[in-house]
Amino acid sequence: MKKTLALTCIAFMFAAIAMAQTSDEKPTMVTETMYIMPKRGMEDKFEAAVKAHDLKYHPEGQYKAGLRKVEYGEKAGWYIWVFGPTLYSAIDTRPTKEGGHDADWSATVDPLVETYGDTQLWELNQDLSYGMDMLKAAKYYEVWAVKLKRGEYYRFKALAEKLKKTYESMGTFAFVVYNNPLHTTNGADVGLIWSFNSYAEWSKDPGAKQAYEKIYGAGSWQNMLDEWLGVTVDYNAEIRSFVR
Repeated sequence: MKKTLALTCIAFMFAAIAMAQTSDEKPTMVTETMYIMPKRGMEDKFEAAVKAHDLKYHPEGQYKAGLRKVEYGEKAGWYIWVFGPTLYSAIDTRPTKEGGHDADWSATVDPLVETYGDTQLWELNQDLSYGMDMLKAAKYYEVWAVKLKRGEYYRFKALAEKLKKTYESMGTFAFVVYNNPLHTTNGADVGLIWSFNSYAEWSKDPGAKQAYEKIYGAGSWQNMLDEWLGVTVDYNAEIRSFVR
Protein backbone atom coordinates (compact mmCIF):
# COMPACT_ATOMS: atom_id res chain seq x y z
CA MET A 1 0.00 0.00 0.00
CA LYS A 2 2.78 2.40 0.97
CA LYS A 3 4.73 1.46 -2.13
CA THR A 4 1.71 2.09 -4.35
CA LEU A 5 1.07 5.44 -2.67
CA ALA A 6 4.71 6.45 -3.11
CA LEU A 7 4.69 5.53 -6.79
CA THR A 8 1.47 7.51 -7.26
CA CYS A 9 3.02 10.56 -5.60
CA ILE A 10 6.10 10.28 -7.80
CA ALA A 11 3.92 10.00 -10.89
CA PHE A 12 1.98 13.14 -9.91
CA MET A 13 5.25 14.93 -9.17
CA PHE A 14 6.67 14.20 -12.63
CA ALA A 15 3.36 15.15 -14.27
CA ALA A 16 3.41 18.47 -12.43
CA ILE A 17 7.00 19.11 -13.51
CA ALA A 18 6.13 18.29 -17.12
CA MET A 19 3.13 20.61 -17.03
CA ALA A 20 5.23 23.40 -15.53
CA GLN A 21 7.85 22.97 -18.21
CA THR A 22 5.20 23.06 -20.93
CA SER A 23 3.57 26.19 -19.54
CA ASP A 24 6.95 27.95 -19.32
CA GLU A 25 7.84 27.21 -22.93
CA LYS A 26 7.55 30.11 -25.36
CA PRO A 27 5.10 29.51 -28.22
CA THR A 28 6.77 28.77 -31.54
CA MET A 29 6.62 31.84 -33.77
CA VAL A 30 6.90 31.17 -37.48
CA THR A 31 7.37 33.39 -40.52
CA GLU A 32 6.44 32.42 -44.08
CA THR A 33 8.45 34.08 -46.85
CA MET A 34 7.78 34.08 -50.58
CA TYR A 35 10.05 35.59 -53.25
CA ILE A 36 8.18 37.51 -55.96
CA MET A 37 9.56 39.18 -59.10
CA PRO A 38 7.25 41.89 -60.47
CA LYS A 39 7.00 42.67 -64.15
CA ARG A 40 9.61 45.12 -65.43
CA GLY A 41 8.47 48.71 -64.98
CA MET A 42 5.62 47.64 -62.69
CA GLU A 43 7.51 47.79 -59.40
CA ASP A 44 5.69 50.86 -58.02
CA LYS A 45 2.27 49.50 -58.95
CA PHE A 46 3.20 46.11 -57.50
CA GLU A 47 4.27 47.67 -54.20
CA ALA A 48 1.06 49.69 -53.99
CA ALA A 49 -1.11 46.66 -54.80
CA VAL A 50 0.55 44.46 -52.16
CA LYS A 51 0.29 47.24 -49.56
CA ALA A 52 -3.42 47.66 -50.28
CA HIS A 53 -4.00 43.89 -50.14
CA ASP A 54 -2.11 43.52 -46.85
CA LEU A 55 -3.88 46.47 -45.21
CA LYS A 56 -7.22 44.89 -46.12
CA TYR A 57 -6.52 41.24 -45.32
CA HIS A 58 -3.31 41.16 -43.26
CA PRO A 59 -3.33 44.08 -40.79
CA GLU A 60 -1.75 44.09 -37.34
CA GLY A 61 -2.25 40.88 -35.37
CA GLN A 62 -1.78 37.18 -35.98
CA TYR A 63 -2.40 37.52 -39.74
CA LYS A 64 -0.03 40.45 -40.30
CA ALA A 65 1.95 40.47 -43.54
CA GLY A 66 4.47 42.84 -45.08
CA LEU A 67 6.69 43.41 -48.08
CA ARG A 68 10.48 43.57 -48.29
CA LYS A 69 12.79 44.29 -51.22
CA VAL A 70 16.17 42.69 -51.84
CA GLU A 71 18.49 45.63 -52.47
CA TYR A 72 21.77 43.71 -52.74
CA GLY A 73 22.65 40.04 -53.09
CA GLU A 74 22.11 37.25 -55.61
CA LYS A 75 18.38 38.03 -55.78
CA ALA A 76 18.63 41.82 -55.92
CA GLY A 77 15.46 43.21 -57.47
CA TRP A 78 13.23 40.48 -56.05
CA TYR A 79 10.62 41.23 -53.40
CA ILE A 80 9.78 39.08 -50.40
CA TRP A 81 6.23 38.82 -49.13
CA VAL A 82 6.41 38.06 -45.40
CA PHE A 83 3.61 36.50 -43.33
CA GLY A 84 4.31 36.70 -39.61
CA PRO A 85 5.98 36.19 -37.20
CA THR A 86 2.86 34.41 -36.01
CA LEU A 87 1.68 31.09 -34.61
CA TYR A 88 1.40 27.99 -36.76
CA SER A 89 -2.33 28.03 -36.02
CA ALA A 90 -2.58 31.33 -37.92
CA ILE A 91 -1.32 29.57 -41.04
CA ASP A 92 -4.14 27.05 -40.65
CA THR A 93 -6.79 29.76 -40.34
CA ARG A 94 -5.43 32.66 -42.39
CA PRO A 95 -7.69 34.32 -44.99
CA THR A 96 -8.05 32.34 -48.21
CA LYS A 97 -11.14 32.21 -50.44
CA GLU A 98 -13.46 33.38 -47.69
CA GLY A 99 -14.03 37.10 -47.66
CA GLY A 100 -12.53 37.62 -51.09
CA HIS A 101 -8.86 37.27 -50.08
CA ASP A 102 -7.75 35.03 -52.95
CA ALA A 103 -9.88 36.89 -55.47
CA ASP A 104 -8.37 40.20 -54.40
CA TRP A 105 -4.80 38.92 -54.82
CA SER A 106 -5.66 37.41 -58.22
CA ALA A 107 -7.27 40.64 -59.42
CA THR A 108 -4.90 43.26 -58.01
CA VAL A 109 -1.46 41.70 -57.39
CA ASP A 110 -1.05 38.68 -59.65
CA PRO A 111 -1.38 40.64 -62.95
CA LEU A 112 1.72 42.61 -61.90
CA VAL A 113 3.83 39.52 -61.12
CA GLU A 114 6.42 38.15 -63.55
CA THR A 115 7.19 35.02 -61.52
CA TYR A 116 6.99 33.54 -58.04
CA GLY A 117 10.09 32.15 -56.34
CA ASP A 118 10.80 30.01 -53.28
CA THR A 119 8.33 29.85 -50.41
CA GLN A 120 9.84 28.97 -47.04
CA LEU A 121 9.05 28.69 -43.34
CA TRP A 122 11.33 30.12 -40.67
CA GLU A 123 10.93 29.62 -36.91
CA LEU A 124 11.98 32.54 -34.74
CA ASN A 125 14.51 31.42 -32.12
CA GLN A 126 13.42 33.66 -29.27
CA ASP A 127 16.11 32.39 -26.92
CA LEU A 128 18.93 33.40 -29.27
CA SER A 129 17.43 36.67 -30.56
CA TYR A 130 17.72 40.24 -29.37
CA GLY A 131 16.04 43.46 -30.50
CA MET A 132 12.99 42.36 -32.51
CA ASP A 133 11.34 45.74 -31.84
CA MET A 134 14.51 47.44 -33.03
CA LEU A 135 14.41 45.38 -36.23
CA LYS A 136 10.77 46.31 -36.91
CA ALA A 137 11.65 50.01 -36.61
CA ALA A 138 14.72 49.84 -38.88
CA LYS A 139 14.93 50.89 -42.54
CA TYR A 140 17.11 47.98 -43.63
CA TYR A 141 18.44 44.66 -42.44
CA GLU A 142 21.15 42.26 -43.50
CA VAL A 143 20.21 38.59 -43.51
CA TRP A 144 22.47 35.57 -43.77
CA ALA A 145 21.06 32.20 -44.83
CA VAL A 146 23.55 29.82 -43.23
CA LYS A 147 24.26 26.19 -44.04
CA LEU A 148 25.65 24.35 -41.01
CA LYS A 149 27.85 21.29 -41.00
CA ARG A 150 25.88 18.18 -40.10
CA GLY A 151 25.60 17.61 -36.36
CA GLU A 152 27.10 21.00 -35.42
CA TYR A 153 23.97 22.91 -34.41
CA TYR A 154 24.86 22.62 -30.71
CA ARG A 155 28.12 24.45 -31.39
CA PHE A 156 26.32 27.10 -33.43
CA LYS A 157 23.83 27.55 -30.58
CA ALA A 158 26.63 28.17 -28.08
CA LEU A 159 28.22 30.67 -30.47
CA ALA A 160 24.92 32.47 -31.06
CA GLU A 161 24.27 32.73 -27.33
CA LYS A 162 27.52 34.67 -26.96
CA LEU A 163 26.70 36.91 -29.91
CA LYS A 164 23.26 37.65 -28.48
CA LYS A 165 24.82 38.67 -25.18
CA THR A 166 27.27 40.88 -27.09
CA TYR A 167 24.58 42.71 -29.07
CA GLU A 168 22.50 43.09 -25.91
CA SER A 169 25.45 44.81 -24.25
CA MET A 170 25.77 47.17 -27.23
CA GLY A 171 22.07 47.96 -27.49
CA THR A 172 22.38 49.51 -30.97
CA PHE A 173 21.58 46.70 -33.43
CA ALA A 174 19.09 43.86 -33.53
CA PHE A 175 20.49 40.33 -33.70
CA VAL A 176 17.76 37.87 -34.66
CA VAL A 177 18.06 34.13 -35.27
CA TYR A 178 15.66 31.97 -37.27
CA ASN A 179 15.72 28.17 -37.63
CA ASN A 180 14.64 26.38 -40.81
CA PRO A 181 12.15 23.65 -39.78
CA LEU A 182 12.25 21.99 -43.23
CA HIS A 183 15.38 20.24 -44.42
CA THR A 184 16.18 20.73 -48.11
CA THR A 185 19.23 19.65 -50.07
CA ASN A 186 21.84 22.40 -49.81
CA GLY A 187 19.26 24.63 -48.10
CA ALA A 188 20.03 26.95 -45.20
CA ASP A 189 19.66 25.64 -41.66
CA VAL A 190 19.53 28.99 -39.86
CA GLY A 191 19.01 32.64 -40.72
CA LEU A 192 20.78 35.55 -39.01
CA ILE A 193 19.52 39.14 -39.16
CA TRP A 194 21.14 42.45 -38.21
CA SER A 195 19.29 45.77 -38.40
CA PHE A 196 20.62 49.11 -39.65
CA ASN A 197 19.19 52.46 -40.78
CA SER A 198 21.60 53.76 -43.43
CA TYR A 199 24.33 52.45 -45.70
CA ALA A 200 26.77 54.84 -44.05
CA GLU A 201 25.97 53.10 -40.77
CA TRP A 202 26.25 49.67 -42.37
CA SER A 203 29.67 50.47 -43.84
CA LYS A 204 31.22 51.30 -40.46
CA ASP A 205 32.65 48.95 -37.87
CA PRO A 206 29.70 48.33 -35.51
CA GLY A 207 32.02 47.64 -32.59
CA ALA A 208 30.99 44.04 -32.08
CA LYS A 209 34.57 42.81 -31.69
CA GLN A 210 35.32 45.26 -28.91
CA ALA A 211 32.04 44.47 -27.15
CA TYR A 212 32.61 40.72 -27.51
CA GLU A 213 36.15 40.84 -26.12
CA LYS A 214 35.00 43.09 -23.27
CA ILE A 215 32.77 40.21 -22.16
CA TYR A 216 34.83 37.16 -23.12
CA GLY A 217 38.40 38.44 -23.02
CA ALA A 218 41.19 39.44 -25.38
CA GLY A 219 41.50 37.16 -28.41
CA SER A 220 38.02 35.70 -27.92
CA TRP A 221 36.72 37.30 -31.13
CA GLN A 222 39.24 35.38 -33.24
CA ASN A 223 38.31 32.20 -31.37
CA MET A 224 34.68 32.89 -32.25
CA LEU A 225 35.56 33.33 -35.93
CA ASP A 226 37.50 30.06 -35.86
CA GLU A 227 34.48 28.35 -34.28
CA TRP A 228 32.23 29.86 -36.96
CA LEU A 229 34.40 28.32 -39.68
CA GLY A 230 34.28 25.04 -37.81
CA VAL A 231 30.47 24.79 -37.75
CA THR A 232 29.39 26.37 -41.05
CA VAL A 233 29.55 25.21 -44.65
CA ASP A 234 28.74 28.59 -46.22
CA TYR A 235 26.19 31.39 -46.14
CA ASN A 236 24.30 33.63 -48.55
CA ALA A 237 23.88 37.32 -47.65
CA GLU A 238 21.20 39.79 -48.68
CA ILE A 239 20.46 43.40 -47.79
CA ARG A 240 16.73 44.06 -47.67
CA SER A 241 14.61 47.15 -47.19
CA PHE A 242 11.20 47.45 -45.56
CA VAL A 243 8.60 48.39 -48.18
CA ARG A 244 5.85 47.89 -45.65
